[in-house]
Amino acid sequence: MAGIVIVGAGHAGVKVAASLRTMDPDAPITLLSAESQIPYHRPPLSKKSVFDAALPMELLQANGYYEKANIDLRLNTTVTSINPDVSSVTLADGQQLNYQQLVIATGTKVRRLPVPGGERAMSVYTYADIQTLGPRLQSANHIAVIGGGFIGCEIAAGALKIGKQVSLLITGPRALRKSVAPILGETVTKLHRQQGMDIRTGCQVLAITEQGVQTNQGFVQADLIISGIGAQANMQLAQAADLTTDHGILVDEFGRTSLSHIYAVGDVAEFPYGGDLLRLESIQNATDQGANVAANIIAERHHQAPKAYTPTPWFWSDQGDLKLQMAGLGNLDAEHKVLPGNTPNNLTVVHLSKGRMMAVDTLNMPANHLAARKLLEMKKPITWAMIEACDFDLKKLFKQLR
Repeated sequence: MAGIVIVGAGHAGVKVAASLRTMDPDAPITLLSAESQIPYHRPPLSKKSVFDAALPMELLQANGYYEKANIDLRLNTTVTSINPDVSSVTLADGQQLNYQQLVIATGTKVRRLPVPGGERAMSVYTYADIQTLGPRLQSANHIAVIGGGFIGCEIAAGALKIGKQVSLLITGPRALRKSVAPILGETVTKLHRQQGMDIRTGCQVLAITEQGVQTNQGFVQADLIISGIGAQANMQLAQAADLTTDHGILVDEFGRTSLSHIYAVGDVAEFPYGGDLLRLESIQNATDQGANVAANIIAERHHQAPKAYTPTPWFWSDQGDLKLQMAGLGNLDAEHKVLPGNTPNNLTVVHLSKGRMMAVDTLNMPANHLAARKLLEMKKPITWAMIEACDFDLKKLFKQLR
């Protein structure tokens, strides 16, 4: 049988490859990576690696795994086109690889600052990025971080913790404005300020110079500028191959794209969820969806029925001494209720839509996060009255319902 080609060796691509090998010891698997490093974990880059002078790298699989598993991992390998008519991909060196099944796991690409001098702002996305940024961060005194999402906050908090002066420039009224319940974003903003971070809300970046950042609130002097304004799906290959795309590559509940024998997975894939379409940038989604797509590829190769992907999303963010954990998909328009018994550094917020719990955000409350995940995975209607009846104890409620 022809083989399986996976384009992209991040969390999703590697999970597909490893799961395929577990389920089928003989299927030919080729894993293509445009990077020069053996596939590695990305979250530690902005959470801790860039702040360590040694720039540690955490591998997704142990050294020697790919050879032992008979997975053909090709580094420094760029795919220039997908050729569905002949079931092949073309590489930058002109070589063509045939496939029986193709998996697109190309992830996302960093958004660039669309202002004069925007190219001066550095980013934290790949290991190559932190190899360049790390030494500059160690020697810098005043760092300006642009963007109040997870990446921006993680970089700003990490830099503050190693003794740097930090200015965090945010367009909205608080950090994490689009990501968590408003009260949690306000709390995180307050706690970072208490630690000495200069957070400027409602701040529009106008230009970047060698001396710092020009904003609508004046000039922010800095000897290092880091941008963390988000990412967008890396789907040019798919678009050139006439796959259907929107905010990502559109797939069905089984991970299949609009063209037969081609799948998409991870950050680049937009899939059906709750009657809508969803593209998730999370490790949970990359690994769980990767395992699901691998199972469906095996099902296809053996003429068996595929299995739908029905996740319970969860996320996390480490920001200095703050640990944020989110279960489910929150909504800024939802009703937000705070569990009693919180302290200034601990918070649990329940998102309610039409009276039903849809997500839970926590700050330094890992037990509540785990209980919330278990409750949401049950797919049962959970109301605030039910939480109140269990003395606001999510773990107690889970035990009662299971």
